[in-house]
Amino acid sequence: MTLKNRFVFYTAVISALFTIFMVYDRVRTARSEMLDRAGSKAEYIVSFITEVAADRLRTGAHSDLEGILKGFKHFDRISYLRVSDSRGKILYRMALPGIRIDDRLPDADIFSSPDAIYDLRRDIARDDLLLGEIRLGMSIEGIRESVQTLLWRGITVGSAFFLLLTAVIWLLTVKLGRRLDAVRSLAENINSEVLPPEQQIDPASDIGKIELALRQTHARLKEEARRRKEAETQKDDFFAMTVHDLKQPLTSLKAAMELLFSEEEIKRFSKEQIQSLSGIAGTSLRMLNSMVVDVLNTARLKSRDYAPEKNRLNLADFMRECAEESSASVKAARKKWSFSLPEDIGDAWLFGDHDMLKRVIGNLVLNAVQYTPEGGAIRLGVRLSPDEKAAAIYVSDEGEGIPDGFREEIFKKYRGLGKSSKNIGLGLAFCKMVADTHSARMDVRSETGKGTEVIFVIPVSRGAGSIDKPQ
Repeated sequence: MTLKNRFVFYTAVISALFTIFMVYDRVRTARSEMLDRAGSKAEYIVSFITEVAADRLRTGAHSDLEGILKGFKHFDRISYLRVSDSRGKILYRMALPGIRIDDRLPDADIFSSPDAIYDLRRDIARDDLLLGEIRLGMSIEGIRESVQTLLWRGITVGSAFFLLLTAVIWLLTVKLGRRLDAVRSLAENINSEVLPPEQQIDPASDIGKIELALRQTHARLKEEARRRKEAETQKDDFFAMTVHDLKQPLTSLKAAMELLFSEEEIKRFSKEQIQSLSGIAGTSLRMLNSMVVDVLNTARLKSRDYAPEKNRLNLADFMRECAEESSASVKAARKKWSFSLPEDIGDAWLFGDHDMLKRVIGNLVLNAVQYTPEGGAIRLGVRLSPDEKAAAIYVSDEGEGIPDGFREEIFKKYRGLGKSSKNIGLGLAFCKMVADTHSARMDVRSETGKGTEVIFVIPVSRGAGSIDKPQ
């Protein structure tokens, strides 16, 4: 049984019980009132006859008593009436056919009469002298008929009221049921991609609040599903990227090492060729090491317990240190290298994690090496902002450039340039994560066919005093 039908059923049962109680109470009250009136009337008649008969029996002039009592024959509710003197002589007797007065006993009250006649017995007395007896029977058959009529009328009206109330409840339930059906449909489709269209429901009502909560839950579930799918996609991309990126340096390293360790081939190589093979092997090893370090550092940055070890760093000294290490990789790859600093950079300071920031510069340079053709130029430098509160550390190359649609994608993990056979992997994503922990930002300037400039903008301060630590 559905909730709607159950509600109608229970409400109908309650309505029926209420209707039955109301009809019963009304009939019982009406019966009591009619019996009270009938009983009062019987007591009045008996009192009247007692007074009249007492006077006649006391004086002995009871010859006209029968004439007086004959008038009670016209009372349609009197079933019998008998008046006798103290010796038992019947002075007046009137009874409907079939009624044996001597066999009847008086009733305790009109409510406890076993049949349709209320029996009364009264003594006729005056000044403590017993003069006679009155026996009266009042018919209550008419009251029973009136009660039955009232009962049937009450049943009819009550049934009509019950049917009308049930119909109203059913109509209200149908209207409410539509809303409940809409909420149930929402609940049943909570894990589906698309929810049923919104109903015209007052958002301030209870059902409106339930619908809103279900739609918000559906939105959260969709977002969680999207994130899970994105995480699964990133995991698959990570393995694909790892295999792709490791394949190139491993292949180069394997080929170089096979040639260097081949006794037959090494005899034919000149000193310059051996140096070239050694350079290829070294470059491949550095690339492999860079990939492993990127994975480890990215895992560290994603950990909730990790906090960068930030210190005050002299910008010029830090950049010279980075340039010295990066230049070797660039020259080994047979690319042109240049490094420049502003003349007034001497007292500029930054606040950050030395190793992480150094890794950012290394990644930017290594990324430029990968995309710059042999003989192309790679430049590392710093530009200070006009207010000297930020430093733009840039690495530019003369590669193929980055299309407009990919300039934001390159900072997402495991994303490459699509059609290119090379892959950026974790390098630039790691740089973006470091920037987020140092109140810095990443910018890209690129022109297709003319190269790319990736910029790391970080807050700096001037002077040897205290530095404002970015939060």
